[in-house]
Amino acid sequence: MARDVRPGKLTISLLILSLFLIFQILTKPHRNESSMETRLFTRRRSRVTRVPNNDASLSIPYLDKVNRFWHVGGATQIRNSQSIKLTQDRDQDKHGLVLSNGIGDNTINDFEIVYKFRISHSSNAKLLGDGMSFAITPENGFLTQDLKSSYARRQYMMNSRGVIGDNTDLMGFPKNLPGLFVVLDTYRNQGHHHEDVPFMDVFLNVAPESDSYDIKSDGELSTSLRLNTKGHIELKKNILWNEVTKLRIIYLESISFLKIDIQYAKEGNYWIELFQTNENLYLPKNILTGQRYIGCGALNGQLTETVELLDVSTSEFHWNNKDESIEDTYDYVKEAELFLEQEFGEVLDMEPDKFMKWKMVKAQPNINAAPSSPGQPLAGRSHSRLFSAILVVWHYSELLLLIIGIYLVSVYVRVFQKRFKKIRFRRQRRKSHSVGLLPM
Repeated sequence: MARDVRPGKLTISLLILSLFLIFQILTKPHRNESSMETRLFTRRRSRVTRVPNNDASLSIPYLDKVNRFWHVGGATQIRNSQSIKLTQDRDQDKHGLVLSNGIGDNTINDFEIVYKFRISHSSNAKLLGDGMSFAITPENGFLTQDLKSSYARRQYMMNSRGVIGDNTDLMGFPKNLPGLFVVLDTYRNQGHHHEDVPFMDVFLNVAPESDSYDIKSDGELSTSLRLNTKGHIELKKNILWNEVTKLRIIYLESISFLKIDIQYAKEGNYWIELFQTNENLYLPKNILTGQRYIGCGALNGQLTETVELLDVSTSEFHWNNKDESIEDTYDYVKEAELFLEQEFGEVLDMEPDKFMKWKMVKAQPNINAAPSSPGQPLAGRSHSRLFSAILVVWHYSELLLLIIGIYLVSVYVRVFQKRFKKIRFRRQRRKSHSVGLLPM
């Protein structure tokens, strides 16, 4: 009798099919990456273009720009063809800062700011202090107001919603100044783990009358919102000290996107991401002028260091040959998303309903439009968790279906083999009866 090999062939075929499906699933991420790279080059270019903003930039020779477009405060020293020294080593209890004055174009919505700086110290210094900060703020009057008399200080506080103009705790800036502040801390005030410096934090303040930065706790007890909620952002001290470093802030108000990167001179010409969010994050503007002022400050306490500002380069993103009013439409949102993907490799997809909610947020000035802090209850959090769980299941649906399919096929093969054995056994019995023999 010829042996029936159909069950074996079926098993081998199913095994080959299963291996093929597993291969397709495992290689899918790599195929998606390559298809994304191909898409970046094959899709049309975004109509959004980069436009340099020279009014909000600062480069050698410094005095030409400073005299026209910038305020200077504290003990800042400008060497026209070398650097702007905000603080100097061995110069205790001093601060320095530069801040754009609002003359020229400071109405920036979608933009990129690149700061070039250097922090240096003497070779025998073990501890440094206190640090520096990079600012985007709607308020610069504290540098122009006469705050010597108590009456002038009270008047300024009333007009600025409580800004303490003569305070320098925010690394040279008033501790409750509104706006976005990237704080580079070089001395740990709280605890004794001084080897943990330098580190960075990202703060947003929209309520100077009630919120402020707390320098004594290294920002931990600040009432201003700290965006990096999972702890300090670590920096590489061995390649930061005495070297030229760049910090980049990218903000697209149109799609509520914020990204902060750093570039170390010793590591090469590439950016390392420190922070990113696309939550409803609105950086406040000046109520009267609609401007955002760009600045950089530094602070020395009993411990000192030299902080030099070498360059500030500001670029804006605009729809080419279009009036800026179009930048408040959903068509511009899609162009901005395409630009973000092609220029920085970041992929976003804002839906129309989310865009309308974002427009409502931006329409209410001086509100806390930032993401909620981790300890704050969120409405509908249970729904978002359920939705996240559904997304996870959907993401792994192919793998789940494959496992279920393999299991069902294995069950089918086992049942088929048992059934085939029974049929073959019955045939053998019938044959044995036909020749008068007992079955084996």
